[in-house]
Amino acid sequence: MADLAPVDIEQKIANPDTYEDTILKIFAKKRLRGMAYGEAANGVTYFSTASGRQDLARAIAKTVAGGEYKTQTVGLWILETKGKRRAAHSPEYVDHVVGSALAGLLTHNAQCYGMPGVYSYLPHTTNVSAARGLAKYVRAHRQSAGPRGGPLYVLQSDFEHYGDNLPVGPDAALWPILRAVAALGSPSGTAGPNTLSLLTALTRPVVRDSEGSEFNRLRGLPMGTPLVPILSNLAVVPMDRAILDIDGIFYARYNDDFLIAHPELEALHEADKRIDSLTAGLGVKRKMTKERRTALSGNGQTSQQDPAYRGANRIDYIGLSVTHAGTTAVAPHRLRRFVARIATRIDGMAPALHPLPVRTRARHLVDATNVMLDLTNQFAAPGLSSLLDSTTDRGILKDVDFRIARKIVQAATGKPGVLGFRTLAPSLLYRDLNLTSIVQLRNLH
Repeated sequence: MADLAPVDIEQKIANPDTYEDTILKIFAKKRLRGMAYGEAANGVTYFSTASGRQDLARAIAKTVAGGEYKTQTVGLWILETKGKRRAAHSPEYVDHVVGSALAGLLTHNAQCYGMPGVYSYLPHTTNVSAARGLAKYVRAHRQSAGPRGGPLYVLQSDFEHYGDNLPVGPDAALWPILRAVAALGSPSGTAGPNTLSLLTALTRPVVRDSEGSEFNRLRGLPMGTPLVPILSNLAVVPMDRAILDIDGIFYARYNDDFLIAHPELEALHEADKRIDSLTAGLGVKRKMTKERRTALSGNGQTSQQDPAYRGANRIDYIGLSVTHAGTTAVAPHRLRRFVARIATRIDGMAPALHPLPVRTRARHLVDATNVMLDLTNQFAAPGLSSLLDSTTDRGILKDVDFRIARKIVQAATGKPGVLGFRTLAPSLLYRDLNLTSIVQLRNLH
């Protein structure tokens, strides 16, 4: 990035200030989770590490600078989520501090090195940034082609077991990239010996399983350790660059999920060739079963030139949706979850309000709903901030407003569907009872 200058990592990891900052950041995160007095290591609390950070930081910096720092084995445990089992690793506290500091320095230099099209795990960059970038590209295409112009072709794909299968052995394609990033900012033009030693030890830590066996991985990132995000971002940078070399193409990658868009099918076919020519050498493989090809347009027609590109009027990507008009919104499943949270609270209140007159019931329900739609209130509905930040499609916001109003009316009147609007019209809810409108909230946001 033009406004960033690389740092000399070898010099930074010998500086106690590097670790002081990291110790404080770790403590701040633990405090937010109510774990300030939890054990960091050997009976020492996170609060104690923050209080004694100067001495701890000096001790770490001294051993690192002297080439004496030795990482500890990391514990291996199995994380089960949504029916999937994944290996997770738990490093010792000091290794976590050193790894976090090194990850921050590598991330800084990696931004100088260039990670084209990458939106994951970077400062001030999120999945919303990727969606906004795609939306801007869609709007530019629409303006150029006109409302009746051709579709925008979009390819969405990811990698099979990216974190679990990525090669990390001595001859892995990842190492030349890591060494190049680590060398940026070095007066000698090469990564220092202590930097390389830490990179190797933290990327391929000695893992101890539940039976006490110890081993090093040849494949798979040490999930749960601090370097994983930056390793994930850098591992396929050659592919990122090859795709973006195609004239006029849009490309976004968030960890292992990537998206390519272009108004010409030939550009997508060329992208396919370049991906296939590089993935084997990088040690990754596309997950073809999850791959989606879309002809994005207002009419939603499948491409006649390549039927693999199915017609659609929106693209769902990493939790967000981008329409053919270039507007954005949270993905449909997240919208349903947001409305369901509000509906559940309304249903929970309704029985207690049953003895009251219908309009009084409605007033109480509106007041409670307004609390859920107040970003400054601790009882605001989860997901409200994300909805307002990422949604520019006013039609979707109007639909959410309608669904919330309908639920209030159903709970107040006891009538199903929209029959209750005959008793409590939407205009009454908004004008007389002052129900908060999400559309208006977005306009003010």
